[in-house]
Amino acid sequence: MSLRRRGLWLAFGCLFVFYSVLLFSPPPVGEWVRGEAVQPAAVWSVAGRFLLALNVFFPVIVGMFSSDRLLRDRTLALRELQDSTALGRPTYVLGKYLGVLLSFLLPVLLWALAIGVVMTARGHTPASFLWAVSVAFLAITVPAFAFVVAFSLACPLLMPRSAYQILFTGYWFWGNFVPPNLLPTLNGTLLTPSGIYAWQGFFGGHSAISGAARTAGSASLNLAVLALCIVAVLIAVERTLAWRSQRA
Repeated sequence: MSLRRRGLWLAFGCLFVFYSVLLFSPPPVGEWVRGEAVQPAAVWSVAGRFLLALNVFFPVIVGMFSSDRLLRDRTLALRELQDSTALGRPTYVLGKYLGVLLSFLLPVLLWALAIGVVMTARGHTPASFLWAVSVAFLAITVPAFAFVVAFSLACPLLMPRSAYQILFTGYWFWGNFVPPNLLPTLNGTLLTPSGIYAWQGFFGGHSAISGAARTAGSASLNLAVLALCIVAVLIAVERTLAWRSQRA
């Protein structure tokens, strides 16, 4: 159902245009590897940087538009109908979560691959860039979106949705992109879902702003911590819905 929302496509469309202008304005992303195309490490680093850049703004849109998915079922009185079927509550929560997550991932994946195809066709990148983008999408984009969707389904059950959207937007930039030496922040800890750990640990990325480079081990630990947080949040969602059902 999320894919049918005009507001979502409008928001995604604006970001697609914004990033496309940045990518194809001098110097385009492909020129980061021009002259180094025979070095696979350079291609992988650029692919990771490309997907990391998408995680600056796209998760904010994802958080905004996924925050009403469970509330909508209650508003339309669909939960009572669903409770009368053989559909178990854990299955409902997991199905809702995966459906919402995939609806946001698919447009971004297709657009990222399209950018890769255009860059390859124009000679800015080698053909291996497409494979690198696909892997970077799995390691950088998917965990970030998965983390955001889980909390965006859960938190509006405990607070007004508008308040969550405001707080989430502030959190995303504070907790992921504010340098730790500037303000106290979660950025740089294992609770950072921006993808910086994966970019540095798996794709050889380096950033002077983020400080010391992460290793593949710390990147794997970061993904494991995020996965545990997601599982814990989904369990909390299921328990909250069960409690509300008993009270009703």
